[in-house]
Amino acid sequence: MSNRKECCRSLSQWLAPDTFKALAEPSRAALLIHMAGNDGPHTVSSLATHLPVDMSVVSRHLRVLREVGVIKAEKHGKEVRLHLDCGDLIRMLRNLADALESCCPPDVCSVKETS
Repeated sequence: MSNRKECCRSLSQWLAPDTFKALAEPSRAALLIHMAGNDGPHTVSSLATHLPVDMSVVSRHLRVLREVGVIKAEKHGKEVRLHLDCGDLIRMLRNLADALESCCPPDVCSVKETS
């Protein structure tokens, strides 16, 4: 049982509620999908054209995504250029998947291969 508790501790370090909350919001997901499918860098105003909300709302969504480390912002004069930086997110998700696989016994977590 102590091995299982150790495993759960490992699992908890990869569960990042703020990150999942940030990614779960539909407008933020739409921004990420757009940024991933289009070469950057992007500006707030260019991204705002892809959502049916005010630019200030887009700016707030982008701030949340910056706070969880999914996008980076660089100031160039008066312009702020945004680009995806998913390395930390990818590592966190891979580590979470690995922790789940090592922690969950087969009778508790069934993993089905998809093709």
